[in-house]
Amino acid sequence: MLELKRRLMTMKTSKSIIKLLSVFTIFCIFYSCRGGPYQVKEFLIKVDSIHLPGVVTSNTPFDIAFFGTVGNNGCFRFEAFRQSFNKNDIYIEAWGSLDYQATVCPTVMVYLEGRKLTMTIPAPGIYSLKIKQPDANPLIKYITVN
Repeated sequence: MLELKRRLMTMKTSKSIIKLLSVFTIFCIFYSCRGGPYQVKEFLIKVDSIHLPGVVTSNTPFDIAFFGTVGNNGCFRFEAFRQSFNKNDIYIEAWGSLDYQATVCPTVMVYLEGRKLTMTIPAPGIYSLKIKQPDANPLIKYITVN
């Protein structure tokens, strides 16, 4: 009887150890697969040109197409357009990011390729679009809003 109790205790202990090791192993697998923290650096993209209509109607959406190089490998990517307004001046920034944590980056050029920003201007007038550039010399275009 005593021997049976010892065997049962040993089996329970073994099962507990196996469960504990299983939980630990699963934790290690999930922890090693997590993605962060990423070392991503945001930067202002140099916009080479934009295409936009010369005349638009107020309160009617229109598209501005942006062209330029985001980066020289697949670890670069476009992030977002940021815009602000000051009377009849519209300031637009094109932002990208570079993943510094990546160990292998595809050998491709990454371009804006006519990426579109849809805008609506509420009031008629002549507006200047000032596209902020990394070298501090903005790309300026004018648009008439009827």
